[in-house]
Amino acid sequence: MLSDYTLEERRGLACDLIREQIIDQRLKLHEWRKLTFQPAQIDTGYIGQHLVSLISGIIGGGFRGKGDDLADGSEVKSANFLDSEDAKGAVAPRWNFQCNDEEGMKSFLKYPSIFLVSIDLTYEGNQRFRIWQVDPRVHVALNTRYHEWMDLLGRPKLQSEDRPGVNFQLFPPRNKSKDTYARHGNGRSNGFPKLQLELDNAEGSSKIFHAEVINNKVTME
Repeated sequence: MLSDYTLEERRGLACDLIREQIIDQRLKLHEWRKLTFQPAQIDTGYIGQHLVSLISGIIGGGFRGKGDDLADGSEVKSANFLDSEDAKGAVAPRWNFQCNDEEGMKSFLKYPSIFLVSIDLTYEGNQRFRIWQVDPRVHVALNTRYHEWMDLLGRPKLQSEDRPGVNFQLFPPRNKSKDTYARHGNGRSNGFPKLQLELDNAEGSSKIFHAEVINNKVTME
């Protein structure tokens, strides 16, 4: 049982998971890419959920993709920068919060926690793995922006005749940077003003895991 392990033991297991499911898998997929010329980006969504359970000590809410991400009703979102460049070399993964009705839209503000997983590179080229735990009820800037987004974009779209789904998007700290904030808004006249949402040192948000691959070894901060 996960509860039988200490935090330090779980952190060690998280490093083992990173090595097995991301580092080793990536290397193998790169070898296949040489033959097939197909993308080599691995799907880190479910791997992120495993990582969060190991670090937080909260088990998943179901099996085979069913149920909540975590047993306490918290949500897990992952963004993977590795091997995700487009044809122009741009890299822009994001944390997506999609919903198809107003109840689902409002549920964002009821999560006990939102765990944000980022897999990217440092300026030195090390693979970097970070997890932030965010309380959307307490993080004032995020809460305020989400209410603004619901009023100006989310609710009007959901109330339109064709009832399209909506997607609140957060951009993670930039690849190869020392940024500690997520971003929302593009600053365009038909969008939202650019906003930096501090993750490391803000009320309602904290970084709970940081590891890097240095000289082929997973090293925790």
